Amino acid sequence: MRNSQNGVGLMEVLVALLLLAVGVLGYTALQVKAVEATTEATQRSQALFVLKGLAESIRANNAGRNVYLGLVNAAVPESVNSECINPEGTECTSAILARDDVRQAQVNARNFGIHLRMENCPGTATLPVGNRRNCLFAAWGETDITQNVRQCMNNTGIYVVGSNCIMMEAY
Repeated sequence: MRNSQNGVGLMEVLVALLLLAVGVLGYTALQVKAVEATTEATQRSQALFVLKGLAESIRANNAGRNVYLGLVNAAVPESVNSECINPEGTECTSAILARDDVRQAQVNARNFGIHLRMENCPGTATLPVGNRRNCLFAAWGETDITQNVRQCMNNTGIYVVGSNCIMMEAY
């Protein structure tokens, strides 16, 4: 009778190790998902920071509002104009201020690994040009918005599944 119990303790230990291994793998997978979610939240927060700053600049520089659309989608200017740092004369125009605002936003975005774009908001194509709203887009990761925002959002304003981007209206 005693011989029939040989190896039972070893089997119990192996089963316990198997259960422990499954638990550790589950915990590891949970940690990986938590890190991914934290990274995504950080990117969204940084993108929102850049977009809010640029939207406020557009709102403050209403005279140069029409200039921003072309500037956001163009290459990032390398120089800053000193005319708008301490504007005492008439050298600081709304267009120069817009260029400096966009440059600062683009530099901030680039530091966070974010790309910016500005287009007419989805769903406004049928409105008269004066009534169309402009939207700012920020994308990161694999979402490419350098030519258009179709990897981020469709024409009706619905986000593309799996895209890494946000949109903000600029008034």
